Amino acid sequence: MKRNLLVSVFALFAWAASLQAGSLEDAYELMCEKMQSCAVRSIEVSDLPPEMRAMVLQSLEGACMGIQQQFSGITTAHPLYGSASACLKSMASLSCDEIENQGERTTPECARYEKIVGGES
Repeated sequence: MKRNLLVSVFALFAWAASLQAGSLEDAYELMCEKMQSCAVRSIEVSDLPPEMRAMVLQSLEGACMGIQQQFSGITTAHPLYGSASACLKSMASLSCDEIENQGERTTPECARYEKIVGGES
């Protein structure tokens, strides 16, 4: 159970970090809140010792800051602004179960964003 929880939490971090970008800042906040609530939900039903719970919660803060840094260079005038925002909002609208079991699948909004980003490379 402990291992599954940690794998789920870190998969959530990896998934969120792989995203390459209302407002983008609002979308980022929604996504970060969703990540935190899903991780807290998983922690509450686990039998992790208190020190492991603290470590996971601390890692959440770092993950949120990492996501924010990824998107900090995308201004409202940037061509990726709208699609990055839509991608984050679409991911934040998923349930925790959908996020944790998503694997390599993505939302249509994120697929569009990834296609745009791929075309710019």
